[in-house]
Amino acid sequence: MRYLSGALAVSLLMAVGCANKSSGTQTTGGGGTTATAGATSGTASGAAAAARTGGAAAAPQGGAGPQAAARMTPEQLDNAMKTVNATNAALGMKLMSNDLPGAAKDAQTLASTFAEVERFWAQANKADAVKLAEQARMAASESAAAATAGDGMKAAAARSNMTATCKQCHGLYREGDAQTGYRIKAGVL
Repeated sequence: MRYLSGALAVSLLMAVGCANKSSGTQTTGGGGTTATAGATSGTASGAAAAARTGGAAAAPQGGAGPQAAARMTPEQLDNAMKTVNATNAALGMKLMSNDLPGAAKDAQTLASTFAEVERFWAQANKADAVKLAEQARMAASESAAAATAGDGMKAAAARSNMTATCKQCHGLYREGDAQTGYRIKAGVL
């Protein structure tokens, strides 16, 4: 019986790994690429895999965690940063108007997006950028938890910490301005 349950567990893990591996990127009408649902480990699909496997998320094939997912492009990072910018602004407005349920949702979106940013920098082997993205993700999660608990002051403080971390990372890795557009500094990748 123990061998049968072990074989069933291995089969389930392989099925989840294959399902995640089978989805990748697709070309959009504008010539860019977007990740499809199973291509991102560590975010919503990672949580879904954890739910399917009884709480233990299966590591992607290759065993390197989020880095083993489909490579994230600089264009996808740019899109993630645009999501962060818009969502952070919305989070600030919701916190100011005491819309804590809306703020919690925005903060959770930020946490998920920062997980993708973390994955990009891990693929680029930039440990300091990974650490900053991780700090931003944790601050966004703290903001979501505080807003869910009804503590607007704590949620705003966590958002402030997240924003400070963003500025620190941008000082190291971003160049440009609102007029010319922002981009990763030359020579970083």
